[in-house]
Amino acid sequence: MKIIIVPVDFSTTSTNAAEFAGNLAAFYGAEIWLYHAYQIPIALSEFAYPVVDIAEMQKAAVHELDVLKENTQNKLRRTITINTRAEMNVLQLGLNNLCDELKPDMVVMGLSGKNALTRLIVGSNTIKTVYNLYYPILVVPPKAEFIPVRKIGFACDYREIEKTTPVTLLKKIVTDFHAELHVMNVDHNNNNPNPGKANESLLMNNLLRDTKAEFHSIEAGEITDGINWFIDKSKLDWLVVIPKKHKLLEKVFRRSHTKELVYHTHIPVLCIHE
Repeated sequence: MKIIIVPVDFSTTSTNAAEFAGNLAAFYGAEIWLYHAYQIPIALSEFAYPVVDIAEMQKAAVHELDVLKENTQNKLRRTITINTRAEMNVLQLGLNNLCDELKPDMVVMGLSGKNALTRLIVGSNTIKTVYNLYYPILVVPPKAEFIPVRKIGFACDYREIEKTTPVTLLKKIVTDFHAELHVMNVDHNNNNPNPGKANESLLMNNLLRDTKAEFHSIEAGEITDGINWFIDKSKLDWLVVIPKKHKLLEKVFRRSHTKELVYHTHIPVLCIHE
């Protein structure tokens, strides 16, 4: 692991994500980039146009990044390289461009923001990024504290394994962190029959044989309930999911869901793509 990018909006949540990423980088020998994208405020009405000094906006953003950089470094046990970048851009576009430039090993993001409106916007931005940015994204729940990664869970539905599972990346993550890998499949009351499950399970076992992964079958009424139970039972540190494959993230992050996985278990969710 060499480069970690942290998109920030200077909320408590993104500040926590920056500290989490800093500790992660310190432990595994990486550097981090704090990235802030800002936009000109939208006019409140067709007759009200804000008078904006773009140079002043850039200056203010750079200053806030410098403060965040210093505060983050002061909270770490080891000194690491912290880079910053601020620009006027849409978050998804700017983050995509920065990732294409730096080729990060991981992007670390928080889930909520400063207030109800910001939480809605930032939460939406996080989910959009999860589905559209093809780099590993670690979503850090509120108040999460970094601990060395020892146990990683991988939620798998045993469907089209070779086509949809980035096995090489998954194995690299497990190897980089010297972690145990626990592959879990939740049978939610047989609501979603999978006739090829046995063969796909054997295939996954073979593909991951180098990692000495452990395989678990869980029965639960809801996928998130089953995963939540297994996380507590096995004391997992991180959960790995493939967002576009089974759309687990929509269930994980939906605020109306009674067992919101991230908020209730307080473990990071690493999103990797097909």
